[in-house]
Amino acid sequence: MEYVIIAFRSRTHTIKFAEELRRRGIPSEIVNTPRQAYVGCGLSVKINGRYFPFAKRLANALHFDSFAGFFVLSDNGRTVKSL
Repeated sequence: MEYVIIAFRSRTHTIKFAEELRRRGIPSEIVNTPRQAYVGCGLSVKINGRYFPFAKRLANALHFDSFAGFFVLSDNGRTVKSL
């Protein structure tokens, strides 16, 4: 299973985005940003890959100026690629 990491340059926006996902019934988790991503404030939101289309629409709708990008994280946590 692949996971999507949603990175922000603001811890506040990271937490708010996770709350918005949960409020809409999307399970999410705040995690340390994988260092392979080389972005952000150190915290990111992690979701199951099947929720990516919804998360992408939500990120576009919320217009957080600190948004840093979407990344795919493999099961083993070693492979990170930008979406």
